[in-house]
Amino acid sequence: MDAFDRLTERGALLDGPVQQHYVSKFYLKGFAANRRVAVYDRANGFVSSLTPKKVAALEHFYTFIDESDRQRFEIEALFGIVESRAGTALKSAVCRSPLSFEDREYLALFVAMHAIRTPAALAESISVREKVEHARLTLIVSSEAVAYNLIKESKPADTPETELRRLAEKLFEMVRGNHFRINVPDVAARAIALKTWHTLARTHFERDWTIVHAPSGLNYITSDSPVVLSPLSDMEHLPLGYGSFHTHVLFPLSRTAALVMNGDERRMRHADVKPEQVERFNTAVASDCYHYVIGSSVDLLDKTTAPLNLNGSMWAPRVDIGIGVPPGETQPAVFIKGLGKRPTMPI
Repeated sequence: MDAFDRLTERGALLDGPVQQHYVSKFYLKGFAANRRVAVYDRANGFVSSLTPKKVAALEHFYTFIDESDRQRFEIEALFGIVESRAGTALKSAVCRSPLSFEDREYLALFVAMHAIRTPAALAESISVREKVEHARLTLIVSSEAVAYNLIKESKPADTPETELRRLAEKLFEMVRGNHFRINVPDVAARAIALKTWHTLARTHFERDWTIVHAPSGLNYITSDSPVVLSPLSDMEHLPLGYGSFHTHVLFPLSRTAALVMNGDERRMRHADVKPEQVERFNTAVASDCYHYVIGSSVDLLDKTTAPLNLNGSMWAPRVDIGIGVPPGETQPAVFIKGLGKRPTMPI
């Protein structure tokens, strides 16, 4: 996408905001009533009334430290540029105005940004990397003989044979019994997530877009993880992915409108939906929240979250890792598989 290439041609930036919104502040204003939003906390079931400025923000969430030990704000600045350009496109979509090619580019970047910049995206990135490395080690250390060879290669040539055998036995037992953990630093997980931004934006750009408009008096909600993958009917058993044709990509745009992406022909249309369709959409958004569900009123959040039994629960990663033999191959390999439904875990 040309817009992404233009955005990344920037120099060093050593100053920026301490409080950084991982869900855009101007976007949250689109779900406010009387300049405030209701915020449901799934950990304790409480609902608060807050200004958008105080919602979905963390200190230095995307500030990074360079080799000279300086704080750098390029990533946050880049997000800000996308927000400023996407704001006009988002308003046009909500108001049923035509979108230019550039509008579509920046709105695709904006949606993808909210798929990779949130705490949920960071947690998913950490989980995937940990599970992949765990599975790879399990696959590599397949026997005590393999463990012995690995130990022997890593130790000095004069290491006694008895010591090599002892260490090999210990390594194999550790791997076979899953008595180890893989720790992925936050900075590495952020880098992994950011690398997918352009790919996700291009995938969103190529999809068919339907802007769905709620009936008068009904409102959409959003969350602290607002990009939601939803399977097509009768395809819940298949892995979910942004590029899967059996998957809807859902993104609330405002209280009155939401974006549904599927297909691959870049078509664009608007649709008025029924009350039950708004309810189903809100249920999908609330079910996929990381920590918070956000909407225009306490009553709306209570109505949406109560049937889901989210109170006292915590978010869990959707993506899982497996080991198997790929089609046409003879040797096992690590593969990534999506889960059709995000599991709900008790705290």
